[in-house]
Amino acid sequence: MVVWWCSRDTPPEKWAVLGPSKSTFLSILKGSLFASPPNARLYPAIGARHKWPQAAIEVVSFGAGTGQGMLKGAMGGDGYVSARYETLREEFDLTLRQWLGGKANPRAVESITRELGLLDLLDQDVMILSNGQSRRARIAQALLREPELLIVDEPFMGLDPPSKKSLSRFLDRLSTPTDVMKGINSTPVVLGLRAQDPIPSWSTHVVLVENDKLLTSGEKDVVVGSAPRFGHKLHLEETCGDGLHNAGVVEKVWAGVGSRISTPIPQTAPKPSPYALQKDTPITPQPIVEFNNITLSYGSNTVLRNLTWTIRRGEKWGLFGPNGSGKTTLTSLITSDHPQAYSLDIRYFGRPRLPEPGQIGMNVWDLQARIGISSPEIHGFFPKHLTLRKCVLSGFADTFTSPPTMDKKQEERASVILESYEDLLDEGCAKKGWNTTFGDADLSTQRLALFLRAVVPVKELVILDEAFSGMREDVRTRCFSLLTREWGWIDGYQALVVISHASEEVPPGLKQWVRLGERGEEPAFGSFEEEK
Repeated sequence: MVVWWCSRDTPPEKWAVLGPSKSTFLSILKGSLFASPPNARLYPAIGARHKWPQAAIEVVSFGAGTGQGMLKGAMGGDGYVSARYETLREEFDLTLRQWLGGKANPRAVESITRELGLLDLLDQDVMILSNGQSRRARIAQALLREPELLIVDEPFMGLDPPSKKSLSRFLDRLSTPTDVMKGINSTPVVLGLRAQDPIPSWSTHVVLVENDKLLTSGEKDVVVGSAPRFGHKLHLEETCGDGLHNAGVVEKVWAGVGSRISTPIPQTAPKPSPYALQKDTPITPQPIVEFNNITLSYGSNTVLRNLTWTIRRGEKWGLFGPNGSGKTTLTSLITSDHPQAYSLDIRYFGRPRLPEPGQIGMNVWDLQARIGISSPEIHGFFPKHLTLRKCVLSGFADTFTSPPTMDKKQEERASVILESYEDLLDEGCAKKGWNTTFGDADLSTQRLALFLRAVVPVKELVILDEAFSGMREDVRTRCFSLLTREWGWIDGYQALVVISHASEEVPPGLKQWVRLGERGEEPAFGSFEEEK
């Protein structure tokens, strides 16, 4: 496989790798795994420059076991969930400029960060960057090392549509030797893509891998045409645009009218389900979380402005907005992980966060025991040594590692769902099933376990922050079913908030949405059409 152009007059080959074994294949390409025989893998262009492949090739991966794009902050560690929201910074916390490398060429830093939309963030602490911003920062750091080859695994996961287009355009220009960007060396790029990702129009060649075998490789159109013979359907950006659901809910929200809407009231209590836990299901839509005209700022930087929003039982919301718009910050206020949840006008289950005259405050442990959440932050901090089963059952516990507290009905529900969904685990889990170590599972399986962790306990509020990103399509479809009455969702008791940048990752049944703007713009509200 050729990934380096022979001369400036030779059109470069721009490869994309797809399939369940893509991450393993990219590790082989990097030189991280031994080849047998040794001369089966050669790097003639890199060898001619007297460099080792491991030092000349940079891999930026956003798949399983990579922290999902999170950056390391204070003392080089990952910190803790609330650290990114704290106003007081320690002297050893790093700015983005410092994190990228104090010895890096200043001109290169400026050029690369400008192209990646990070120039204005250079003096911000890395711990407060959004997930999308953190992902672009990791690509910038890799390029500052001036690699001979850049491998980016799942680069578009977690990016909003404009950022996705911008990054794709940047990678195309980066890998085109005749398209010179000021201060940036042209570099060959190999993409690792998910099955649902359209292959960029600028890609010229494709590799399809499965079960640690190369099924087919070659020119893009030829591989896409032959993929169905191997049980795969690949998608071209030219035929499906920049997403598989261009007229989906996310696109409608981005084009929607920002008008305040009234909240629908459930008319009847839901029907019982054989998988549901017995709960008192109120017919009236009691508030779960209430934001009363809150504004949240860090110094002169306003993140949320004049937000008034009530989440009631029985409601299913979509929360949308560009990277850096404050979605994760807002989620942290809902869960009370954000320190300013104590001072802002927010009520949880009708109670203030701190005691008030005549009212008892809401204890953080009691609050979080009533909320199920799956998010990139949870994924990044979850202990990789625990089993998938312990991951799911930790939804019944106070912490990741404390023992779950379950009654008989909860044990039965968990057992039924684990058994019903075991066939969705990746091929590496074939021997141990749910007893496979979390860190040994692929990204789709890790996301499945974290989703079940949020949903199986039947919490009063479920927050799914990019929970379906990285899942295989069949896994995602089956997960959607757990948000229905048939599998125990209690309409009049539970509320749902879904955060996503991709329409295919938004489950059916959402009724309302809130869209955050950039740089502290006031939020917009709307409702979905009945068919979605």
